[in-house]
Parts: sequence; C-alpha cells; structure tokens
Amino acid sequence: MLTYLQMLSPDDLRPALRPLVVLEVQELEHDSPLVRDTTLSVGRAHQWPSLSWDDQQWQTYLRREHLRHWVARIKGLPAGLLTLHVPPSGDVEVDTFGLLPEHIGQGIGGHFLTVGVRLAWTITPQVSRVWLHTSSRDHSHALTNYEGRGFRRCELEAP
Repeated sequence: MLTYLQMLSPDDLRPALRPLVVLEVQELEHDSPLVRDTTLSVGRAHQWPSLSWDDQQWQTYLRREHLRHWVARIKGLPAGLLTLHVPPSGDVEVDTFGLLPEHIGQGIGGHFLTVGVRLAWTITPQVSRVWLHTSSRDHSHALTNYEGRGFRRCELEAP
C-alpha cells in the first residue's frame, strides 16, 4: 500500500535534532554513479522497483528533466540519498529518500529529512507544496519520520 503525504508550507516543518555524527549533504551530478549505487543499496531491503531496472531504464530515469540528487555522507562515505523532482509548477516531490542499512537507527534519518525538506522549500521561489509517497514495504520508521517532520497524509492508494 502507498501512503501519500504533503507539506503545504515551510512553517509546517518540524526539524529533527541534529545527530551526534557529522552529516554532510552534497549535490550530485545527474549521471553520477553514486545515484544508482546508493539507490540500489537503500532500496534492496525494501524491494524498490528500481532493483529490476536495466541500464536503459536507469538512463531514462537519470535523464528525467527536473531531477536533482543529494548524497548524505558520514566521514566521506555515502550514508543515504535524497532525490527531488522539481518541476516548474512548484509541486516538489521527494522522489527518493533513504539511508543505507548500516546507518539506520543512528538518529540521522530525521535530520537528513529535515535538510532535504529545507532544500525542497528553497530550491525554487515558486514552491507551493512538497510531497512524497511511502510504501508499506519501506522501513518501518519511514512513515513515522515523515509525519514527525510535519508531513500530513493526503491520499491513500493500493499499488
């Protein structure tokens, strides 16, 4: 089952506490191999559809207009990925968000999401909504994290 959530104002964001570790967030080029590698590492435990994509499907995805990617790093090594779809309409989608399995449970997911939501609200002047969907197959804390940061459910849909 998919759960759709949205945030209609940057004032709705409820920031998470900063973790004890230093989390660096760096924007990636659209064709960086880290986008594919990190997406697969994050999604493996949750059976994300991208696990079965071939090279052509990946190229099509990575060339999608208005996609921007950020990697979270701890001590220089990838810890998670954020991808925003930023169309001119101002409806910014959190396309991909997640942590590598070895970084789950360290208190960084909420902070990384806070950083990502702030990026989403400031990435272009006409942002009117930040939205995402999560699956019942995603990590058991995903929905709690999204709602804890201020996202509100807006639609439920079965896959």
